[in-house]
Amino acid sequence: MNTNQIIQQPATISLEKEEIFVALTHRDLQAISNLLDQKLKTELTPIHERLDHMDTRLSHVEERLDHMDARLDRADDNFKYLDVKLNKTIEKLENLDLSFRTFAQNTKRDITKLQDGTDTIVEILRINRLVPGNS
Repeated sequence: MNTNQIIQQPATISLEKEEIFVALTHRDLQAISNLLDQKLKTELTPIHERLDHMDTRLSHVEERLDHMDARLDRADDNFKYLDVKLNKTIEKLENLDLSFRTFAQNTKRDITKLQDGTDTIVEILRINRLVPGNS
């Protein structure tokens, strides 16, 4: 017997309910495997193509998101700048409000002093009968 020659042992598939016995050789199983591989390949090719198309679309979406991220970063920087400017403006307004309140209080005090001075002058003029009055 030739040692290069491979003796094929049949495989036995048993379906007990139908009482069918099939004996398949290694070549038979290899042929079935090849047919199944071809069928699987033809079934999977459109799926692979759709997945590649989806991958391309997702790449475009990622690029757009990267651009959006850059724009949002710039907008965020602008908002930070505006926030600093707004805080400075608020601080200036608070200082102005304090200055105005101090001015108003000092003015009120000065007007009260002037009124007291005027009342004193009017009274002195009445005492000296330089201004007509009720005395």
